[in-house]
Amino acid sequence: MTHGEPSWAIAALADEPAPLIAAFARHHLAIGAREVHIFLDRPNPEAEALLHGLEGCILATCDQTYWDKVNNGRRPERHTGRQKFNATRVYQTTKCDWLLHCDVDEFIADGAALSSLLNRKESAHGLVLRNRERVHLETEPGETIFEGAFRDPIGLTESDAKALYGRFAKFLDFGLTGHRTGKTIVPTGRDWTMGVHYPIGADMAKMIKSETRLLLHFDGLTELHYALKLLKKAFEDYSGPKRQIGQEREAQYRYIRNKADNPKELFRLVHGVQSLNERQATTLGVLGVLHDTAFMPQNCADLDLTTTTFNAMLRAREAALIAKAGLEL
Repeated sequence: MTHGEPSWAIAALADEPAPLIAAFARHHLAIGAREVHIFLDRPNPEAEALLHGLEGCILATCDQTYWDKVNNGRRPERHTGRQKFNATRVYQTTKCDWLLHCDVDEFIADGAALSSLLNRKESAHGLVLRNRERVHLETEPGETIFEGAFRDPIGLTESDAKALYGRFAKFLDFGLTGHRTGKTIVPTGRDWTMGVHYPIGADMAKMIKSETRLLLHFDGLTELHYALKLLKKAFEDYSGPKRQIGQEREAQYRYIRNKADNPKELFRLVHGVQSLNERQATTLGVLGVLHDTAFMPQNCADLDLTTTTFNAMLRAREAALIAKAGLEL
C-alpha cells in the first residue's frame, strides 16, 4: 500500500463500439483512477485510435497472439472466463493499492467519494460498490447514450410488481434488468483470483458495502444495444455446465429464443423492461428509488456519444449476429 491518497485501477474486457470504450477509460482516469486496463475481446481499430496516447490507459487486444503469449495459446471459451483471467493478471501485476473489475457499461459516479471510502479503516478488506441502473424515460428520449434516469432495486410483491410493470414484471429482478449485487473494489497483494462480482478466496463477511450507490450500470446503452445483448446471450453455446442466472433473466432469454424471428416482439420486450412511462416513473419517484440526476462521463466533450452514431456502429460491428438471427435491425 502507498501512503497518502489510495491509488486504484480498473480492469475491463470490452467488446463494444469505440466511443463507449473511450468514454469509460477517459472518465475513470479523470475522476482519479491511476490505471485503466482495457482488454479488447475482438480487434477494434477505432478504439485503439481513440485511446492511443491516453496516459494511464493500458490497452491489449486479445487476439490469438495475445493468448499465445499469456496462456499458452488457450483462449477461455466463456466470456466470463476471459474476464476473470485478464482481471486476475492485472490484480497480480498492478502497483496500485486497489483494483476494481467491472464492465465498460459501468461507471463510477463520484471519484472523490470513492477515494474517501477507500481511506476508511473498515474498507481494508474490500468495498462492494452498490449499483443503480439507468432507465430510459418515455417523456425524455434524449439524444445521447448516457441520458435517462437511474433506478434502485426495490422488492415488490408479485401483485404490486404486475400492477406497475404489467406483462413485463416477470422479466425484472427487483425492478432491474441487470444485477443488483454491485462490483467489488479490492486491496491488492492478496492471494485472490478475481471474479465477476467478487474476488475468489476473499472473506466476504469482512467486506463492507458503500452507503451510496456509486456504480452506475448502463445495461444497454440503447435499445438496439440491449436487444443485441439479449440475442447474443440467448443463443450462446459453449461446452460444460451452463452458468447460473436468475429466473428473470432466463425468462428474457427464453422469450428472445421464441421470438427471435420477430424484431417487433424483440423490441417490445426491450422497451418494456428498459423504459418507464410517466405513471411508472412517478410511482418509483414516490417510492424513492428513481433518480433523475444527469450523468455524462468526464473528459469526453470531443467524443460522438449520440444514439444515432452508436447504433450505426453497433449494426456494423454486429452484422454477423444480425444476419444469423435473420433480422433487419
